[in-house]
Amino acid sequence: MTFLHILGIILKVLGFTLLGVLGLALVLLIVLLLIPVGADAEYIGGEFKLSAKVCGILIQLLPKKMREKHDKPKKEKKAKKKKKPKEPKEEDGKEKKEKKKLDFTLEEIFELIGKVLKSLRKFGKLSVDRFMLHYTAAGRDPCTTAETLAYVNASLCALAPVCSKQFKVHDYDVWTTSDFTADKMKLDFALCITLRLWQFVHVGLAAAFAALGWYLRHRRRTKREAKLAKQSGAAAGINTEEKNENIQGIEERNDSNG
Repeated sequence: MTFLHILGIILKVLGFTLLGVLGLALVLLIVLLLIPVGADAEYIGGEFKLSAKVCGILIQLLPKKMREKHDKPKKEKKAKKKKKPKEPKEEDGKEKKEKKKLDFTLEEIFELIGKVLKSLRKFGKLSVDRFMLHYTAAGRDPCTTAETLAYVNASLCALAPVCSKQFKVHDYDVWTTSDFTADKMKLDFALCITLRLWQFVHVGLAAAFAALGWYLRHRRRTKREAKLAKQSGAAAGINTEEKNENIQGIEERNDSNG
């Protein structure tokens, strides 16, 4: 007898059938997919916070709450006494220098937002519980600060009709300004969205594929710029070598004529 036959006999004894169990599992799966879930993300004052929302209940994911234990501080003090400060290795410094930072431009950031919004059009209007965006342009050059603020305002105006078609926002707060006395820009952002679980999975996959295509284009751009920089550097080196050779030739001729 196979395992399925044994399972069928056990289910008949218990008063269930295999089709009934499969139907019950299907009903449970449908119920799970219809559960309202969401995400509440915010970046305010330089601190990022992420919470999951299940049936209206918020569950904080980031930053993780540290549990206070009385035994740990004593162990840490003993460890600090025993351990000696390690000297910085040259290899670690080299590895840190080799790490490259992602240099996304404002054009690429707004392009990503536009791509994600366009990929979500086929899902109809999505409900957004809260949206907040506070942007303060700043920098050492007042002219660049004013240009950046103008570009951000123009981009927001271009994204506004797309957002109004795609999202139904219940509470929103958006404003931009400039600060010519500060050196760095300030950005506060908050988004709380609630979806059914099946919508969340579908929307997440669509947004992920859109972001992946955007990131690959960014990688190609950076590689292209690096190649052009190397070519221009090599060409400049060849030109300087030719100039040095010409100068040496002229000096040799002058010495022979002199």
